[in-house]
Amino acid sequence: MAVAASLPPEPAFFNPAAHPGARRRLATVAMMTGLVVSAFEGTVVTSAMPTIARELGGDRLYPWVFIGFLVAAAVSVPLFGKLADRLGRRPVYTAGMALFLVGSAMCGAVGSMAALVFWRVVQGLGVGAIGPLVPTISADIYTLEERAKVQALFTGSWGAANALGPLIGGWLVSFASWRWVFLVNVPFGLAAVALLLVSYVDPPRTHARDGAPLDVRGAAAFAAASTALLLAMERELDIGVATRAALFAAGMVVAWWLAGAQRRAASPLFPVAELRAPLARTGVVGSLFAGALMYAPPAYIPLWMAEERGASAIDAGAALVPMLLGWAAGSTCGVRFILHWGSLDVGRRGLALAAASLVAVAVAMHEGAPISVTLSVLAVVGFGLGAAGNALMLGPQAAVPWASRGAITSAVHAARTLGGSLGVALLNVVDDRAAAGGAAALRFVLLAALTVLGCVLIRERGGLSASTAEPAARRS
Repeated sequence: MAVAASLPPEPAFFNPAAHPGARRRLATVAMMTGLVVSAFEGTVVTSAMPTIARELGGDRLYPWVFIGFLVAAAVSVPLFGKLADRLGRRPVYTAGMALFLVGSAMCGAVGSMAALVFWRVVQGLGVGAIGPLVPTISADIYTLEERAKVQALFTGSWGAANALGPLIGGWLVSFASWRWVFLVNVPFGLAAVALLLVSYVDPPRTHARDGAPLDVRGAAAFAAASTALLLAMERELDIGVATRAALFAAGMVVAWWLAGAQRRAASPLFPVAELRAPLARTGVVGSLFAGALMYAPPAYIPLWMAEERGASAIDAGAALVPMLLGWAAGSTCGVRFILHWGSLDVGRRGLALAAASLVAVAVAMHEGAPISVTLSVLAVVGFGLGAAGNALMLGPQAAVPWASRGAITSAVHAARTLGGSLGVALLNVVDDRAAAGGAAALRFVLLAALTVLGCVLIRERGGLSASTAEPAARRS
């Protein structure tokens, strides 16, 4: 069924043409800097943790340094998106960065593992604001044609920060101190906030308020459901099968209650009315599967390089570069595809290309093909993901008015995070010993099957296209 996107008009006082030239460039630098430091902190600590554990002790709390950060980042995303629509992007971004920087500074000063876990949770709460607000602000100040190019820049920066994090962390531990793994964020984060404050202006607040009280119960229920589900899927957590099953069941029950409560809420945490539109709904559902594709390869490609190909830590991290380059290229080219075919078709075709390429990657791994062949095919996976991910984000953003853009962007971001967690957890089920050396190939076959399911669920056709795209911004 074809879907023609009927785009809501931008407010007259706020459109991309109002942010020309230097102001937009400064805002872009501010957003990219914030995105890089938050993504960097997600992986940089991996290489520092053995040293931290030796100095601080508290081995029982070791996995919670990672789990607390990831769970806090995931559960806070919808709340910050809603607040950005009600209060404005700039104060919420500033508050999120403040949380992240306070957490970073305190992580660098702690004297116990328990304190480190607490401040990592604070860091994660800040990341929950930064992640979705970067594409939200980008949608505010760039037209569709421009936005895809900028998104490619963000994508490449995010991927590079994730890939280089462990390498930089190891260097800081070796030549400075593990505390600088956290403290290095502070000057860059402060610079990001300062640049945004001088370059970006929110519209009058009366246009962003909906008058109803904030859905605190919905936020608490989402946090409880997400925490239970993420803990149930966390392989590093030393809990029994019965406890995992109880956590999963509790999370599903709370999620079911939340779905009904959101329909009745006066000001729901998620944009329920907007999600009835096929363009927005399909973008969020598709992002679940794009999230699995986004998070699983970076988790397992370096592992495959190190364990099955005997690569060094640097070479294992560098193996992600072809996929990241393909991802950036797909994001850039994706806008032309969107304008020609429509966002939903591009989302489906991008996922289909990625799924076929994942099967090829699995075959190359199983047959022991040269590493160059495997990494070249991974670049094609990245291209499909870049095109699909861009389409599944830009479509929902364009389908809602400004006052709901933060919420819908956060819904897409939360779907990606949840999909990534589910995807990594599913691939973790593969037992390296039981797979008799073919664990990596089997994992990528499973990921391909998940991606195909995402293609099947994107049933509508069309969506955001050239006939519905917003007009190009005037340039200074």
